[in-house]
Amino acid sequence: MYEEYLTAISSGELDRAMGIGLSMLDKLLKVAKDTVLTRITTPAAREAALSVLSHHERALSFVRGAQEAVGSLPPVYSIGVKEEVLEVLTSSINGLFSFVLGALVVIADIVAAASTREIG
Repeated sequence: MYEEYLTAISSGELDRAMGIGLSMLDKLLKVAKDTVLTRITTPAAREAALSVLSHHERALSFVRGAQEAVGSLPPVYSIGVKEEVLEVLTSSINGLFSFVLGALVVIADIVAAASTREIG
């Protein structure tokens, strides 16, 4: 999906890229909430994770709002706005992907350690 997103950007298909990027960010937020957040029990860690997710939810809202607003702009102005929106979207996708991947590695390690203790 990310490769398709980058291809759309590089070929100048900015509207398509925004659609793909929004879908990726939506899916990453769902994984973060359903898989990562549900397994964090320490209050301080949970608060930190919620803060990270809140940041990316705001980015998602900004991109959706900008995507809607850009539809009423003349093409001359909309291209610059779309490029800026894609920068925000790319940054958020990369940041959230790193967060989710890191959290899943830690969760997998904790689960594996707990399983080893139960067996041994």
